[in-house]
Amino acid sequence: MTALLQLRREQVVLLGAAAAVSAACWAWSVRAAAQMHHGAAVWPLFAMWAVMMAAMMIPPELPSVLWLARGPRLLAESAIFFAGYLLPWVAFSLGAASLHAVLQERGLVDHGMALAGRAVPAAILAAAGLCQLSPLKRACLRRCRRVAAGEPARPPLLAGLASGLVSVGSCGVLMLVLFVTGVMSVPAMAALTALLVLERVLPARMPVSGLAGALLLCAAAVRVLL
Repeated sequence: MTALLQLRREQVVLLGAAAAVSAACWAWSVRAAAQMHHGAAVWPLFAMWAVMMAAMMIPPELPSVLWLARGPRLLAESAIFFAGYLLPWVAFSLGAASLHAVLQERGLVDHGMALAGRAVPAAILAAAGLCQLSPLKRACLRRCRRVAAGEPARPPLLAGLASGLVSVGSCGVLMLVLFVTGVMSVPAMAALTALLVLERVLPARMPVSGLAGALLLCAAAVRVLL
C-alpha cells in the first residue's frame, strides 16, 4: 500500500509540474498571439516558436515519462528526460524562426503571420498529410508507445534526446501547418496538440494519424482549387 501511495504521489507531482509548465507556455502563447506584430526580428520569433513548441509538445509526451516517476530520484530523472526531449524542439524552433524571418523579409507572410497565396500553403498541407500517412510516422508512434510502456531505461538525458529527435521527425512537418493557419493561431495550436495526444493515447488500431493525413490532403486540394 505504501508503495502504491508513493507511486501515485510521485506521478501527481510530475503531472502537476508538467501541467504548470505547459499552462504557463499556453498562457504566454495566447498573450503573444494578441501582441506579436508582423515584422518581428528573428530572436523574438525564436522565443515565440520555442514557447509554442513547449506548450504543444509537453502534453503528448506525458505517457512516456510517467513510468519514470516512481520515487524521488526517478522524479528528478523525469525532469532531466523532459529537458532532453525539448532540446530538439528548441533547435526546430530556431530553424522555424529563421524561416519565418526570411518569409517576412520577402513579403510572403501576411499580418496574421500566415503564408499568402495558394501553392506554398497547399504544398505544406500536402507534405504534412503525406507524412501522417508514411511508414516513418507509424514507426515513430510505435517507438513512442514502447517508451510509454517502460522501454529498457537509458540515461534520462539521452533517452529524452532520442525521444525528442523521434518526435521532431514524426511531427516537424506537421508543425509547419501553422504557417498556413497563422503561426499564432490558438485554435490551430489546440487542434494540433489534441491530435498529437490522441495519437499517443488511443490504441494503435485506431487510424487517427491516417484520418488526419487524409484531411490535410483534402485541405491541400481545396487550397489549390479555391
